[in-house]
Amino acid sequence: MAVQDLAPLLVQPEPRVVEGTVVLSPSVPAPRAGIAERIADAAVSARRVLEVTIHRLRYKPATRRTARMAVLLPAHNEEQDIEACLDSLLAQTRTPDLIVVIADNCTDDTVRIARRYRGIKVIETKGNTDAKVGALAAGYAEFLAGGAFDVMVSMDADVVLDPACLADLEAELLKTPSAAAVSAKYHFAEGTGGWFNRQLVRAQKLDFTQFQVRANERARRTTIVGGQCSAFRFNAVDEVARQHRRPAPWTNETATEDAQLGLELQELGWTTVMSASARAQVGAMPTVRALSGQRAKWNAGLIALMTSMPLSKRTLPFWLQHIGLGLNVLMRLAFVALLAASVSVSQFVWSWWWLTPTVLAALYQLKMAHLSPHRTAADYVFAALWLPGELWLWFSGWNTAKSWVTHLLGTRRDLWAAQAAAEAGKRSGGGGGLLATLLGSVVLSSVGAWYWLTQASVEFQRVVLTVGWRALAFLTICASVLLVVKLLRPTRGLTA
Repeated sequence: MAVQDLAPLLVQPEPRVVEGTVVLSPSVPAPRAGIAERIADAAVSARRVLEVTIHRLRYKPATRRTARMAVLLPAHNEEQDIEACLDSLLAQTRTPDLIVVIADNCTDDTVRIARRYRGIKVIETKGNTDAKVGALAAGYAEFLAGGAFDVMVSMDADVVLDPACLADLEAELLKTPSAAAVSAKYHFAEGTGGWFNRQLVRAQKLDFTQFQVRANERARRTTIVGGQCSAFRFNAVDEVARQHRRPAPWTNETATEDAQLGLELQELGWTTVMSASARAQVGAMPTVRALSGQRAKWNAGLIALMTSMPLSKRTLPFWLQHIGLGLNVLMRLAFVALLAASVSVSQFVWSWWWLTPTVLAALYQLKMAHLSPHRTAADYVFAALWLPGELWLWFSGWNTAKSWVTHLLGTRRDLWAAQAAAEAGKRSGGGGGLLATLLGSVVLSSVGAWYWLTQASVEFQRVVLTVGWRALAFLTICASVLLVVKLLRPTRGLTA
């Protein structure tokens, strides 16, 4: 007898009600099924579980990513760095759907190393004269122009990504419909060279931290979408290419293709932001010559953009940054000149108040060191000493002034080639700029000292010193107030 035939016997009858009391009927014990019946029931149950499982798997909502990501990696003679870069790409928690290495005019083992990796596309350019822009355009035209990908990542071959970098970039890009690009936050590895190299890396680390702090103060919005590692919404960059009738979003009309692309995206109504969490380790310039070549290219590109476009909320931060740097350098030059002039005529009176800007600058550098990722005790000491930051300001001022002079004179140079030569330790022309500046300063100072000591009247000296010191005191107070504001301003979630 099957179990279903016993069903009537297993049904409990309704209780009888007698004068308000519930009396339950006696229960009927279920007969014990045989082993064959129990095996049959188990088989039926197992079959039903299997059917339900298959049904749920077949009609389960899709969980795979709907966005497709492609990475463009231009590389010019990067045999020393590209292996670590590709290893970090393949170790991402969100692996890209396509990785393209564009070996640009390589004469070393970059191509051989890249081709050892399975699943990575490697193409070579020959005779490309547009440097990184030309390499990116070649990769874009061959793999992305058809619109098969939703997210495009462009990065340098000396960059090492944190494991969750691409996942964070993609998530921030897709959850913000107005964002066309998200740039990673950059940090540097500890310098591995000599003592001076390590200090140079610390200076660059503080400089990049200040850039991130400024972006954070503007709700992480930034015009410069760092070319070291940034994720782009494909339909946004494709719109730029179509709007400007170019085969690719980038242009070789400027030395700062990342800033140019950022401005063009914003002109179309998109926003460009710095990531809140995605991090990437970038290569620091190992020598002053290489650093000078890099900053000369950056400054020249920004100056060209600033002067070719009308003043707007997009270009205003660039102008304010250059004006602020110029005023800082002029204030220091004025202090040195007034100090020398006052001492020469025995009119100098020292006041401890002049140390206020120095103390505030050291405190601000300490704040930047504290916000720097992978900070060490040596970073705090470097910031607290004040002098390294002061030397960095003079270096930045000289480099920026040189770029402005070059721009105003209309001198044209291949800045990509100049930077590459500087990084390789080769002279690339313009090496006498610093020497000419020093000689000019000596000549100008000598002429000024001669006139001040032999030709200027006492009344003229009094007026110059009185007006000069008062004007410098006013500017110093303003600069000190701005430093106090920066010190007290919250970092809006920015973490090291």
